[in-house]
Amino acid sequence: MTPATMKAAVLTGFGGPEVIQIAQRPVPVLKANQMLIQNQAASVNSGDARIRSKTVPKGYEFIMSLVFGFNRPRTEILGTVFAGKVTQVGASVTKFNPGDLVFGSTELKMATHSEFVAIGEAAAITHCPDELTPAEAASLVFGGTTALYFIEKSDLKRGERILVNAAAGSVGIAVVQIASQMGAHVTAIASSANHDFLRENGAKSCIDYTVTNIENLTDKFDVIVDCLGTIPYAKHHHLLNKQGRFALVTGTLGEGLAAPFRSIFGMHKIVSGTSFATRASLEKIVKLATSGAIKPIIDATFTLDQIQDAHARIDKGHKRGNFIVKFRPRPK
Repeated sequence: MTPATMKAAVLTGFGGPEVIQIAQRPVPVLKANQMLIQNQAASVNSGDARIRSKTVPKGYEFIMSLVFGFNRPRTEILGTVFAGKVTQVGASVTKFNPGDLVFGSTELKMATHSEFVAIGEAAAITHCPDELTPAEAASLVFGGTTALYFIEKSDLKRGERILVNAAAGSVGIAVVQIASQMGAHVTAIASSANHDFLRENGAKSCIDYTVTNIENLTDKFDVIVDCLGTIPYAKHHHLLNKQGRFALVTGTLGEGLAAPFRSIFGMHKIVSGTSFATRASLEKIVKLATSGAIKPIIDATFTLDQIQDAHARIDKGHKRGNFIVKFRPRPK
């Protein structure tokens, strides 16, 4: 029997990790096209920390407040990624059944940092393969779908040279793995402590940003992927070959608005935009993971009660891959 209430990590205001508090909330009531998922794992990523702290790239401050609240949060429960078991299905659901192990993303609806999640059958959800644990499946969603979006939009080809900034993070490491498996030559930017880790995941070359000024590189690349917003196109376009592509994963509002014009009138294509997970992108991730082309990277796991610690570690930076919340089984 589904309980009436659930434990959730509640956003009580905007600020440091302390504004996330554990509280009891009603279990979602299903619509006809929805399923109820009992969460087994969820990720805590940079997007969650940015909403909580309202720390965003320059120009997005007003948009952030408009969507998520000016003084008080409009979204009470953060988290977009989930993995768990279907416990109930609505009357019109046909593709999933109670007992199915699934994973996916609620995207802007969020609410996955809780014991139960309601999600529509047509949303970004798919079956979890036997080869992956729920925690592993959850670790692939945010970085994997974002990496796929920018790699596909950049039209990366076998044999091309790709430079990945912030290569050890959840998006960066997914770009490194996927690009490497595609046959590209991957150069990764990260601190020297992560170089062995990056080479193990497919990087051919590594650059320590604390030692090397990236602007002064003499190498040329076909694709540059900036996952952190610290190597802007305006200062680094000379690192691209003719007809090169620049993937603006993180950048200012001005850079995003300028991207289409630079693509039309400039030498290089600027790939920007927001990557939303879909069932199709999740199924691509499943194929890549089950074939061994990519592997889950979990830096640390936390209980829901420890979620403040996860946020605090994200604020410090230098995360390898993903932070995962594992949910304890509810007492019967």
